[in-house]
Amino acid sequence: KKAIELARSKNNEWLPKGKSVAFHNSRTDIFSKKKLKVGSFMKGDINIDIKNKIQSALDVLGSSAELLEISEFDTGTVFRFHYHGLIKNKRGMAAWTETLIRDCGVECTGVVFETGWRKRDPYYDGGDKWFGP
Repeated sequence: KKAIELARSKNNEWLPKGKSVAFHNSRTDIFSKKKLKVGSFMKGDINIDIKNKIQSALDVLGSSAELLEISEFDTGTVFRFHYHGLIKNKRGMAAWTETLIRDCGVECTGVVFETGWRKRDPYYDGGDKWFGP
């Protein structure tokens, strides 16, 4: 009985309607309260000069990643993308994208791939294909 209870505690198909959405909203509400774009798909400032310099890298990425924001700081530049690829490839794609950007002659201190609520690949690992952001 305890095993079933533990298994169902993190599986949204056994939870009451709206419970999973409320859980995800509670984890991301802090971003909207503090007016942060990180953790969301909201577009931010994009420096056109930098975007034109990295256009060849964006062409290589194609439809797997969409540029959301370029944040420039004193310590470096961070690029934020909406990632559409497989979750299992997310970390490797971020590292490769960082290399592509540096190969274009632009300083890059970090790449962030936003996936929203998606933590796994529904069609790939047999998850619930109807649950999404």
